Amino acid sequence: MSKSKIEQLKQHLASVEYQGHKLALNTQFDSWIEGGRIEPSSKTMNGNGLLAARFYYSGVISINPCFAPAALICAFASFWLQNNGGRYDSTDIEFSADVNDDNSNEVELTINQLCEDIELIQTDNGPFELNGNRYDFGEQSLWVAESFLLQGTVSRA
Repeated sequence: MSKSKIEQLKQHLASVEYQGHKLALNTQFDSWIEGGRIEPSSKTMNGNGLLAARFYYSGVISINPCFAPAALICAFASFWLQNNGGRYDSTDIEFSADVNDDNSNEVELTINQLCEDIELIQTDNGPFELNGNRYDFGEQSLWVAESFLLQGTVSRA
């Protein structure tokens, strides 16, 4: 399963540059989901696929500290939503900026509604059952490591 839209937008904002400067360091970005709700579905797709549900939520991105101008952050976020948002996603962004002691800002962006489709494929031994058919996430895994630590020793023979 790919990253959520709010994670994709956060990653986009963390990677963009304007006039040779990033908006903030990668470690200064955070995102989370609020107020999620699931709308069940059972729409057949592509022969053996199933739209199992739609997941609607509010997505929040926080940047702290942030020295970039608010208009710049809003422009990047707005254009990303216009290019990547779906039919059920809102394009309005709520924005707040609180001044920190060092004159940086704690910026928070809230998108009131984002929608993620939960799609499954029919398999013989899938963990999800509907109308006598079994389903799973298919080739994509629900658990994808974003990073890992590999430890080992090198021995010379």
